[in-house]
Amino acid sequence: MVARRVPSGERRCAWGASLATSLPKSAVALMAAIDDAAREFTAMLRLGQLEVAGKTFWSPDVTSAAPAALSDDIPATPSGLAAVRAIGSARVGTVRIDDLGIDGPFVTGNQFALFLDMLITDPASGEAKPFAEIGIVTVRDGCIVEERFFYA
Repeated sequence: MVARRVPSGERRCAWGASLATSLPKSAVALMAAIDDAAREFTAMLRLGQLEVAGKTFWSPDVTSAAPAALSDDIPATPSGLAAVRAIGSARVGTVRIDDLGIDGPFVTGNQFALFLDMLITDPASGEAKPFAEIGIVTVRDGCIVEERFFYA
């Protein structure tokens, strides 16, 4: 299958250029399309382009599930593009990521998994500590509709 390359930052979901009309019908071809999207999304994360990856791949109705809320104002399971963007900014905005290792993506069906190992530093205290998580991502019509995170 020849992958459709989307320029960095171009939306491939419901708002703008969509893969929905061009997705292959066979299960093998569909998994190959999801594998391509997963690899492109992961490449953006490796480059530190979380906002670009979200703009390109998150569905307008995306949900994100984490083990716990950050605060009373930041829930563990936000829903909708604006809420998921806000929680992502809140989670990443309070620390500095000094090292990021990503294993994956590991694709099956309409999902892929990423194993993330980070060294994060609290800018206020200067304290650095390792942080690891697994992300399970569900894709529908070329868009990420759900992210689930598991922390170690």
